[in-house]
Amino acid sequence: MKNSILVLVFLLVAGSFALADTNPSAEQMLATAEKQADLCGADASSFRLEMDFVAQNMVPMTGHLTLKWAAKDRWWRSITMGVFRETDIRSGEKLYISRNLGYTPTRVKELESLIQISQDAARLQIKKVKQRKENGASLTCLQVHGKESKTKNELCIDPGSNDLLWDDWKVPPDESMREEYSDYREFHGHRYPTKLARYTDGSKVVNAGIVDLEVAPLDPALLVPPAGAIERRQCEGMKHPIPLHTPDPSYPESARDNRMMGETTVAVTVLTDGSVENIQLVGSAGRSLDEATLNTLKSWKFKPAMCGTEPVVTDVEVEVDFRLTR
Repeated sequence: MKNSILVLVFLLVAGSFALADTNPSAEQMLATAEKQADLCGADASSFRLEMDFVAQNMVPMTGHLTLKWAAKDRWWRSITMGVFRETDIRSGEKLYISRNLGYTPTRVKELESLIQISQDAARLQIKKVKQRKENGASLTCLQVHGKESKTKNELCIDPGSNDLLWDDWKVPPDESMREEYSDYREFHGHRYPTKLARYTDGSKVVNAGIVDLEVAPLDPALLVPPAGAIERRQCEGMKHPIPLHTPDPSYPESARDNRMMGETTVAVTVLTDGSVENIQLVGSAGRSLDEATLNTLKSWKFKPAMCGTEPVVTDVEVEVDFRLTR
């Protein structure tokens, strides 16, 4: 399209960090930071976590998260944000989702990513290690590159406590992201931040704080899915869907003439045959731009998500960035 740019970004669950064979001392620091913050590790006790948060949408919205955890494949979580309500249940390889909207808001997904400081994700390779001073404190900052996702992150760690303090990365085409962690507390052999924040282009979009964290058994009755819950399969080493046929939406002539620009974010369900359904508008760039995106996405095709050799249904977000070059 002349004098215009369309940038497509596929938004999956944000990852944290893993290790590659590079700098042994840096690897050890990163491994320690990961392990001590991993409340959901194999050696962890069942616990209950209560968190208050504020998410910045058009206006600030207050919310609350409750997580009752027993194992990686046995947990219950409830999130409220304004009028939005969602309950997630993990029982074995099944994830059950109950919510009062057709999609999960982006800020809720960002909160979920924020509290998962340590998780299995694409491996990252340490490229550089830098020593830095911030407010008089010495930090060790690691520049890491994703082997599979091609992400580039900077992770800064307190070398005395091995606490991860922040994670910076870029999202195409030019967004800067940061997750910050502070006020770490001891909890049953682990250290976990009680204050967490997420920034987009320098603006705080999620600000969260733990109000209660205690050892508590999980009531098995909570793992019974309610009627009507969305069912999704989860597995170790699950592969995300891969775009195969993704034609660009046409830039509407009226929008181009009026120099309308913006980002349309859409949630879609990718089926086992790679087709899409349940197309939901999450973030608007304007009516004509949104309509162009929604109409085009109906024809998109993916290689479906995979659990081993079996295709599975999954949900992704697609962001279309409409820009005029001049």
